[in-house]
Amino acid sequence: MDKLKILVLDDEKRYRDTLKEYLSDFEYEVYSAELPSVAFKIADKINIDIAIIDIRMPEMDGIAVLKKLKDQFPNIEVIMITGHGDMNSVIEALRHGASDYLTKPFRLPEIQAAIRRTKRFVELQNRFNSLQNQFSLISTELKEKFGSEIIGNSPEIIKVKELICRFAKTDNSAILITGESGTGKELVARGIHLLSSRKHNYFCAVNCNAVPENLFESEFFGHIKGSFTGAKEDRIGWFEQANKSTLFIDEIGELPNHLQVKLLRVLDDKKIRRIGSNKDIPIDVRIITATNKDIELETKKGNFRNDLYHRLNTFMINIPPLRERKEDIPILLEYFVSIFSQSIGKRCLSISPEVYARLNSYPFTGNVRELKNITERALILCDSTTLLPEHFMISDINKTTQTEPERRIFDLEQIEKNTIISALKATNNNKTHAAKLLNISWQLLHRKMRKFKIEIK
Repeated sequence: MDKLKILVLDDEKRYRDTLKEYLSDFEYEVYSAELPSVAFKIADKINIDIAIIDIRMPEMDGIAVLKKLKDQFPNIEVIMITGHGDMNSVIEALRHGASDYLTKPFRLPEIQAAIRRTKRFVELQNRFNSLQNQFSLISTELKEKFGSEIIGNSPEIIKVKELICRFAKTDNSAILITGESGTGKELVARGIHLLSSRKHNYFCAVNCNAVPENLFESEFFGHIKGSFTGAKEDRIGWFEQANKSTLFIDEIGELPNHLQVKLLRVLDDKKIRRIGSNKDIPIDVRIITATNKDIELETKKGNFRNDLYHRLNTFMINIPPLRERKEDIPILLEYFVSIFSQSIGKRCLSISPEVYARLNSYPFTGNVRELKNITERALILCDSTTLLPEHFMISDINKTTQTEPERRIFDLEQIEKNTIISALKATNNNKTHAAKLLNISWQLLHRKMRKFKIEIK
């Protein structure tokens, strides 16, 4: 770090001069003041690291100086000088933020030792400030990254971006995000969180489909030790984890009916109770939910509570499927190519025009997630610097004689077969390596090859 800047505040000239002369030998920048008013003027102009303050001062006593100094310049560490046996002042000084103290009379090496101890606090504070600045930069980068990840210039996606910015400002209002699987519902939820006043707190995301029904209540509300078999210790639930922040509940349509009642009560009362406890815990959580179901239709069928549905969708954002905003496919493709080229370590200079035409005619039942996955796979399988249609392994066979469900099944199976053939080709027919590339087991690969009558020559 740079030279330590030290301010000596003492009304006795003898102490001021002695300390300044002694400390200057250690290559510190030393400033001195007889009165608190002078000390504050120095602190206004100079970024002081450590202040050495006598407890007995004119104008105001040392404790008052300490309080004011810490209030106006919280990063300054303070060493107090007290009279012998004045322990009440010492305790009060430490309570108000002094990092060390010395009693008069003291030897000069003692002040140097106190400065060395305090220097550690200064270094830690400087490091903390640096980390805070980095965190601010990271937050900015995340916002920028968020803005670029909600890719698209279609009117539909521009509307989604506008709603994200608008709803982020409504700190406590519940938001329901609807859309098919793979459209980016969690990304939208994270974007709302990053643009809200809760952005510096942990974003908690849970998926109702991933939780066994018998564990739902424990996962949401937590439990105390011994409340049920297997509860070996206290555990906080998602609501407590997300306190002062955002809780994103994906696939809310899968929430069991008895928990729908409890969730409604939490939204109304803003408090939860762990399983086995009789104590209410207040919470401050913003709830964002998402579903790929027609939740309004589910309420009419009686599968979802009508009162909870209206409580959750104070605001609603619907993300349109990719097939309804095909003008966004080229920019999404180029974005994913750029990202995966770096992570995979492949250089892709161009994309064949035939690729754009092929993707534009493809239905993308898996939406943006499907485009992302087939782009990554295409780059892995590409051995040149140009992406070609065959790298994407999507079918363009005319299926006019088939029904929509039949065409969809045929598409998927054709894609699956082509993917396996390409993986085997890319690994020189090594089944183990091909299975690893496809992220499936060797046994499953063998069964798929038998199903599609794929033979290795």
